Amino acid sequence: MTAFCDYYDGKAALRRRVSLRIDGDALLVERPEDTTLSWPMAELRRLPDRAPGGLVVVALGAGPERLVAGGDVGAHLARLVPRIKPAEGRPLLRPAILTGLAGAAFLAALFFVALPALASGLARLMDPEAEIAMGDLSYDQARLLFGRGQQLAECTQPAGLAALDAMVDRVTEGLDLPYDLRVTVLNDRESPLLNAFAVSGGRVIFLDTMLQEADHPDEIAAVLAHEIGHVVNLDPVRGQLQQMSGLAIISLLLGDVTGGGVLSGAAAAALSASYSREAEEAADRFAFEQLTRVGLPPSALARMFGRLRDHYGETEGIFAHFSTHPQITDRIEATARLRDPIIGAPSLTPKAWADLRAICD
Repeated sequence: MTAFCDYYDGKAALRRRVSLRIDGDALLVERPEDTTLSWPMAELRRLPDRAPGGLVVVALGAGPERLVAGGDVGAHLARLVPRIKPAEGRPLLRPAILTGLAGAAFLAALFFVALPALASGLARLMDPEAEIAMGDLSYDQARLLFGRGQQLAECTQPAGLAALDAMVDRVTEGLDLPYDLRVTVLNDRESPLLNAFAVSGGRVIFLDTMLQEADHPDEIAAVLAHEIGHVVNLDPVRGQLQQMSGLAIISLLLGDVTGGGVLSGAAAAALSASYSREAEEAADRFAFEQLTRVGLPPSALARMFGRLRDHYGETEGIFAHFSTHPQITDRIEATARLRDPIIGAPSLTPKAWADLRAICD
């Protein structure tokens, strides 16, 4: 009796129609215009079905060649090779582990070496208008993120805005930025969070809780100088580009070839991601220098660091080694070692400071 099925040689994704005959203890695979293969019955193995329609797949030993059949022929092959057998030969666990480790090392190098370097290069080349657009997206995400799903309101009390503008003018004296610095206070009184941060395009955001926790306007001015340091050093742009690149790669790995949600996802992720130790220390140094230049005390930054430590605690032990932020105590001590310059007038008058703290009223 002669039957027909499909044959794959394991070298090319090409299906060939072949005939089958049983000759004693061998299965003869007759390929048109080619040699006839003799497969010993004892060496046949049946593979788990990987195709729809109840197809039966049979191989010879651990070789790559396959016979695929359905219907009566498939049922007959299933009777000839009743048991599904694993491939014999060299175990696959060790190569699989080595391949997995190599893939993990490649991804680690990609995410922690290649992408940061690429983001740094692109950040220096990016058009200011594109930075501003990215920052606007991050700002909208921030209002939702810190409002726990409800957009935080901007604080716009006129006297408070005037006080904020006066502080910005004092802290930015002598700076030349490629775009106007935009500083905003958000009303987080329903979900208080002691925080301030910068996003792309020269945006700096304070949550009102930080204004209420500060004892002196120079503390807020010092935090503002620190965040401006991130802006000057392009840290928000670099961070968001890195997040976007990473999320795009993850989308491709997971099969989302459209990259849907990458941009907004990167904006949200960039808000919760920490800068590197080097970036934080560079922003601290910028704040020290700029505060000194405009006659404000760098020690005010240490006082605000102390409030952050009291609020969030300190990272100690082995976790401090892996933390992206330098320990707050280290930053306080570094600030304390610097001598305050000849101090000029405070960043705000008592009246303007009261107005700023009431900006969300």
